[in-house]
Amino acid sequence: MDLLYRHPILDGRKELFGFEFKLRENADNPAKVMNILIEENVIQEIDGKKCVIEFSEEFIESDAYELFPPSKVVIKLRDVKEVNEKLVNALKDLKAKGYELLISDFRFDKVSVLPLLPLSDYVSVNWKRRSFEGKDFEDEVDALKYINKKVIIYGVNTEEDFEEAKKLGDLFQGNLFPPSVVKNGRNLRFLKTTIIKLYDAIEKKDVNQIVNLIESDVGLTYKILKWVKNLYPGKSKDIQSVSDAVLFLSINNIANLLLVIAMSELFAGKYEEEIIKRSFFRAVLAQELAKIYIPEYAKEGYMIGLFSLVNELMNEEPASLARELGMSSEVVEALEKRYNEFGLLLSLVELLENHHDNERILRNVAKTINTTEDKMREAVKIAKERVENFTR
Repeated sequence: MDLLYRHPILDGRKELFGFEFKLRENADNPAKVMNILIEENVIQEIDGKKCVIEFSEEFIESDAYELFPPSKVVIKLRDVKEVNEKLVNALKDLKAKGYELLISDFRFDKVSVLPLLPLSDYVSVNWKRRSFEGKDFEDEVDALKYINKKVIIYGVNTEEDFEEAKKLGDLFQGNLFPPSVVKNGRNLRFLKTTIIKLYDAIEKKDVNQIVNLIESDVGLTYKILKWVKNLYPGKSKDIQSVSDAVLFLSINNIANLLLVIAMSELFAGKYEEEIIKRSFFRAVLAQELAKIYIPEYAKEGYMIGLFSLVNELMNEEPASLARELGMSSEVVEALEKRYNEFGLLLSLVELLENHHDNERILRNVAKTINTTEDKMREAVKIAKERVENFTR
């Protein structure tokens, strides 16, 4: 499990400017940080403060930063390997969209990054340099402020450091202002084959296929629903399915989300693959049974089946996760195993999952929902075929 920390950034009066988000032990994986921020409601919860997020050059060039609102985010660029025309143009585009840019670990003798200086709003410098460079360091900070760059001095670890640093810089970061744990990243995993197929569907702009593929993977379904509900909290009740969520998104945003997942390497192992496939089988079977038993709730039936195994996949209670996503009461009640028609639907799905070849059980289930054995066999067949088609 990945622990996400928020490192406070303060001004000279020790008033909070914002936070930089990092994984524990400074794990160098911006994609994982982005993945947790997308899943959770962290940025929206920090009202009126800036969120500093490190982006790789690949993410900047792909417009992945558009997953976050420009009014709340400062994009940090670190360890630039090569400044080329493609990167410069991407940064100009980023700026035109209202985002602010931070160049990390800046120094004037890093000639390769000098072309980026005019595009930056903030630069960060290491306070340790002052011990070795003295006045040269101070002159560099003065020069940056002269050209209207806000200087973040990091490595401010003591009160004495702060008193000296605030004579030079604008904002400050370090052990004097300790970080706090924000969120534990959920152990979500995704089928690599689904991600690959989604890229193809996005390339073809096939919205129906995009929806179908996302709905085949419980992790992706959770990720999309959670993200869109965070972005549009006032519309939460209107977003009960992936097709509802996709209406609020552009294909480019979905592509960017897939890029973050791919770069995070959050792919399922054999155990997770089996759970994802079982979840998909349950979802389709629940939908088919609902069409027979309670046809007006077929969409809810799908979600009931899909989320019924998240305790095995994510170590989360299914009903708790459904409530978190603002799902309908029918879905929540079924996952709570209530003694009503929705709880019965899930119980029948669980029974058929392991015993769909048992004629006596098929006959009893058919009798329970007032249908024929042939229709039961057809429902099981449809569920099997859907799983085979989407996972091969």
